[in-house]
Amino acid sequence: MSDEACTILDDSNVNEVPITNKEYQNILDIQEKILSLTAQDTQPQEILNALCKMAEALLPNSVASLMLRSEENGLMYVKAAPSIPDIGWQALNGIKPSPHAGSCANAVHYGKSQYIINTFEDERGLEFLDTAKAFNLCSCWSMPVKNEKGMTIGSYALSSFEHRSPAPYHKKLLEAASHIASIVLKNEASKKQIQKMIYYDALTGLKNKVSLQEELTTKVKRTLIFLDINNFSYVNTAYGFEIGDKILIRVAELLTELYPDNLYRINADQFAVKFDGEIDIEEAYLKIKLLFAKKTISVEDVKLKVSFTYGGVYSDKNLLKHAALALRKAKEISRNRLYIFDETLDSSQKRKAFIFMNTLIYTAFEENFITPFFQGIYDNKKKKITKYEALVRIQTDKGEVITPFKFLDVAKLSGLLPKLTRVMIDKTFAVMAHKEFSFSVNITEDDLSSYYLVDYLAQKIDQYKINPARVTLEILEGISASGQKNNLKQLRGLKDAGYQLAIDDFGAEYSNFERVLQLDVDILKIDARYIKNIDTDRKSYEIVKAIVGFASNMNIITIAEFVHSKAVQEKVEELGITYSQGYYFSEPTAKLETRPLNS
Repeated sequence: MSDEACTILDDSNVNEVPITNKEYQNILDIQEKILSLTAQDTQPQEILNALCKMAEALLPNSVASLMLRSEENGLMYVKAAPSIPDIGWQALNGIKPSPHAGSCANAVHYGKSQYIINTFEDERGLEFLDTAKAFNLCSCWSMPVKNEKGMTIGSYALSSFEHRSPAPYHKKLLEAASHIASIVLKNEASKKQIQKMIYYDALTGLKNKVSLQEELTTKVKRTLIFLDINNFSYVNTAYGFEIGDKILIRVAELLTELYPDNLYRINADQFAVKFDGEIDIEEAYLKIKLLFAKKTISVEDVKLKVSFTYGGVYSDKNLLKHAALALRKAKEISRNRLYIFDETLDSSQKRKAFIFMNTLIYTAFEENFITPFFQGIYDNKKKKITKYEALVRIQTDKGEVITPFKFLDVAKLSGLLPKLTRVMIDKTFAVMAHKEFSFSVNITEDDLSSYYLVDYLAQKIDQYKINPARVTLEILEGISASGQKNNLKQLRGLKDAGYQLAIDDFGAEYSNFERVLQLDVDILKIDARYIKNIDTDRKSYEIVKAIVGFASNMNIITIAEFVHSKAVQEKVEELGITYSQGYYFSEPTAKLETRPLNS
């Protein structure tokens, strides 16, 4: 396979991209999940496979592997690489740690991290070139795995199907994965250390969220306060994660002065304080606030004031959930505030809102208020609207239009999604029976679980005399990734019946390229989060470019969602995306608008 098969990413500034708070939390989540598996006596091979899969999920178009050096002959062998086929294992087994045998061999040979951006040209991979080309391993980043004595025993690697440089986030991910792998590989004597890492935060030494969750299992009335550091993501962005870590350590030390025995670090920038029984939450809040008002955090040359937003609760059930809700409420009011969860008040408000919307949905069914709105989809080659997506709305007798954002969750909780889908299919088919346009309707996991779609669609196709080839069934990415056999069987059956399948919001959740191939998907609708800023955000541009490259190789049609401006549309066309959908061309309306707003 030639170098032309690799996408070459323009990532010359990637080393300047700081680790975001969310990315840092991703790494903490991996550590927590893997070490929890270890505590449950899960087989080491399963744990290492899971570690690889989790890392792969954070770097699209990549495979992760763990290779060890044999104590008998000094050669390397694959210990874990769940996404690499057996033939790949055979090619990797037997590599000798040396300066020209690839990044993994170099990492073991020198005991240092190795980042090969182009495996086809880098001299460190000369002896590995044939294997790299055979499996399209365009870049490879490797981190040495060391034992408790500091000796290099193997390497943990991420290999990408694109020529790319690692960002600080990827380096931190590799470092964390290598460390976790070394712990999993240790013998029974390391079990105490593993247990400590499961229940204690590695950075601050405080108990972590797993520890707090276990301590809250008994139904006893307690007080729990969540503290969220205000604007901490900006600290990491401005000063880097190393300074950020040192600031977190200092914050933990100050909080420990007040609460030495009942303090927890539960997220990247969140702490919790637990009390047995009831305490004055406002008094505790003022005590913490006063302490940090007096103190200035000093780390190296950085000096700053730290403040928190607080959420508190006193109860004997759902403390974590309600403390998190209280924290969210506090943030909605303003930063540096305290909100105390009131179960009676908060539950009452939610109940009233649910009852109101549930009643409205039933009224909408009875009064025929469920209405399909149509948004045109613009063909970037033909320069016109050629198809439509049917979007559900509730349009009352007073002319008010209610979007699904307000009622879909309630419909799901009430078990009404299948009924809603049936109404939408019937009304959309009735409109399109007199048109020639192709169109799409959305289906949900609830629809597939109800096992009615195949027969109901066939009935409506016959009733309205519509060619199934005109109909695209849009499924959310999470459905395709759930992998339930019955769901996959139904989707394949619908595909065989002539309908087209589209994955909606692709890139929002799982980005499972293998599942796309299993379903023989016709269309990928690229998630709005990557399209909306594609003209200004280089990272979004490169992600979309990779998705389009994959789709093009597989002859899959692409649709850009949330095209809202000329600048965005220009980037969409530059990348060769087949269709555009968004307010730049068409707003959802009850009547078909065939003329684009802009062209």
